[in-house]
Amino acid sequence: MNTSDEAALRTLATALDQLEVALCVFDEEDRTLLWNDTFLQFFPEHAGHVYPGEHYRENLRRFYRQRLSEEELPSMERYIDDGVLRHRSQQRSYEFDHHGYRVRVASLPLGGHGRVRLWRKTQPLLTGMQDRLNPQVAPLPASISPDAATALESLADGVLMVDEHDLAIWANHAFLVLYGLSGIADLARRHFGDIYAGAWLGEEPTARYTAGLAALKERQRFSGAPYELALPHDRWVRIVELRGTQANGCSFFSHMDVTESRRQQEELRLLTSRLESLAVTDALTGLANRRRFDEVLEAEWRRAQRAGTTLALLMMDVDHFKHLNDTHGHPFGDEVLKRVGSVLAQRVQRTGSLVARYGGEEFAVLLPGTDAQGARELAESIRQTVQDLVHGNERTGPVGVTVSIGMACASDGAFNAYSAMLVDMADRALYEAKRTGRNQVACA
Repeated sequence: MNTSDEAALRTLATALDQLEVALCVFDEEDRTLLWNDTFLQFFPEHAGHVYPGEHYRENLRRFYRQRLSEEELPSMERYIDDGVLRHRSQQRSYEFDHHGYRVRVASLPLGGHGRVRLWRKTQPLLTGMQDRLNPQVAPLPASISPDAATALESLADGVLMVDEHDLAIWANHAFLVLYGLSGIADLARRHFGDIYAGAWLGEEPTARYTAGLAALKERQRFSGAPYELALPHDRWVRIVELRGTQANGCSFFSHMDVTESRRQQEELRLLTSRLESLAVTDALTGLANRRRFDEVLEAEWRRAQRAGTTLALLMMDVDHFKHLNDTHGHPFGDEVLKRVGSVLAQRVQRTGSLVARYGGEEFAVLLPGTDAQGARELAESIRQTVQDLVHGNERTGPVGVTVSIGMACASDGAFNAYSAMLVDMADRALYEAKRTGRNQVACA
């Protein structure tokens, strides 16, 4: 790692101190490179002992030495081996309990330079949490063993245990956090539906909450498949039922917080929608582009053919556009195109109609279900509106802008031909309008 990279990481470490996020950076050989002050506050056992170049194994050895019981100490090296492997391959953050807090840890690669580990306190441990982790202090339900409870407490996902009547009898810390419960006693041997409703107490009911209640009701008739429920504050949880795994009739429900995943899915959906929109939208005018026009023309042609209705097309061109560009500059020309496009969008609002920038200074208006008379009247209205617009600025002064429009309308037997014939006919009419003086409407 070069000096500039290390300086950047030290700046990041200082910034994370202000957010109370602990950081420790390791090289590709798992040797310590740097850490911030919050790291030493989270893990005081390292203060005065950690040093640059120290292997992560020594870091773990100090960590486990003050956490393991006398019975577990002989297994320390195995724990360390597992910890190093977890450090090198970790893909997803997880949580653990440390000095009275729940701590979430993430480990990320540094592009070939090693890995960075980050720790953040999520919240103080719930009242009685340590007692539940120690079954000698607070006995667990007979239906769950101390080893199983300890294992389930180490999971980042919530776990709910229910009896043969689907009444809640035990849950791990992560579950209690998800549903805003202060301790095991809050389960009160209730059905999960009541616990879910309780999580929404004091919150404004939403359509998502109503849908969640409906999903839970459906689960009473059909269970087994994973499903998702909305929680307050735009959170989501995915539930997997593990039934029939216990001889005593008890079942487990896994509750995974999928809020981040849902957020990413929504961002991806919006991005995909935007990309699809960009693919069929003209960037300058915001109208449909040539690709979109061709798609809609073909679809409307077939529809009119089946239904026996009319299909009209206006092709229009900004008169003397090259002269406008050469005289006043391309920015002025772009502004003219945008204003003409705006006129078209305002004048053509009938459902099913399409306004497109066909190319350059040429526009196309597709009018399903419009006869020749209606299309001509609309074309004349557009022509007049453009002519009446005031164009120009302080530099150019007033500039007159007009359009020429060619109109074609297909009906009855015309649909035995191809859709391209409609474009060809309208284009010929446009040429005629320009040839005979411009600023007029010509009909095929």
